[in-house]
Amino acid sequence: RAARAAAMAIRAAATAVVSAVTSAGLPLIAILAAILAVVAMIAGMFSFLFGAANSSTDAGGVDNVPAEYLQDVIRAGSVCETVTPSVIAAQIEAESNWNPKAGSSAGAQGIAQFMPMTWASVGKDGDGDGKADVWNAHDAIWTQGNYMCGLASQVETAKKAGKLTGDTLGLTLAAYNAGIGSVLRYGMIPPFGETRNYVQRILELAQTKYTATTGGSDGGPTVGSLKPKLVMKADHYHVDIEAMGLRYERFPDYDTYQCTWWAAMRRNQIGKPVDAHMGNGGQWNDTARRLGYKVGGSPKPGDAMAFEPGTLGSSGTYGHVAVVEEVKADGGIVISESGTGFISSQGAVVIREISAAQLKAVAGHVTFIH
Repeated sequence: RAARAAAMAIRAAATAVVSAVTSAGLPLIAILAAILAVVAMIAGMFSFLFGAANSSTDAGGVDNVPAEYLQDVIRAGSVCETVTPSVIAAQIEAESNWNPKAGSSAGAQGIAQFMPMTWASVGKDGDGDGKADVWNAHDAIWTQGNYMCGLASQVETAKKAGKLTGDTLGLTLAAYNAGIGSVLRYGMIPPFGETRNYVQRILELAQTKYTATTGGSDGGPTVGSLKPKLVMKADHYHVDIEAMGLRYERFPDYDTYQCTWWAAMRRNQIGKPVDAHMGNGGQWNDTARRLGYKVGGSPKPGDAMAFEPGTLGSSGTYGHVAVVEEVKADGGIVISESGTGFISSQGAVVIREISAAQLKAVAGHVTFIH
């Protein structure tokens, strides 16, 4: 509709200009000037038209943000790759529900709920008035984006050093809520109910409420070297199993969203089905040997990865099993998994990167079923 209206307006304007210069009997140079004016007008109108058509792209794919904070959210969500505008928006809803005067019993202040001591060290002037005011939403949102990206950088550094495991965004959100010290102390998202719920809520809000839909049907980004590749949701963390043609119903003898359910379903999808009675995740290696599967200590794409109980955040009782989606050049791997940590009761399939250093550290406690 916008394109048709613009075309009609351009045609009418051009006709009017040509008619005017013709009837006036103007010299050639005046006619040329009029034509150039029409060209400039057309360029301007198409610039406006396609700028409006691509507004969701220009906005970093964010949607449902209050108009007065939209530009702040876009700007804050453009500081680094990990922290997108939709994440910034979801985090604000979780923190204050967009209330710039929000306060908490613990002393957190403003739309992004900064503690006074934290604000004193990281607060930034977001609107250029020369002051960094925690109660000024423009300042607070700009500070939020920069602070989150600073935490993400610390998380990435710790992951490369083998001190952390897990998704960078999830760990960064956990650090915002519980402190980077707690995340480093546990080597993962801390086992605090509040923090795990906080992370999960923001990831879900970012995907379901604040990510703009484009109307396409091509699915999200893909991950891994297996065929078919994983199709990811917009947060690049959750696997979109529906887009992959999979369903939530039970796989034979498995409860939906147990780690064994996903491993069995994914292996079946890639053409490497496993027996439906392999036991708990930590038992899969022993069962696999008895059933004649090839089992080893080095990962290959498509392997079922069995974790001994307590290894890399797995259950201390049942262990865990996942699927190796990719083996990287540096020896690290990308796995897909369900039913572990805070996602176990949330109904989700997610991806996780495990570094070569982490694999080396747990050698003998993880096994790969080829």
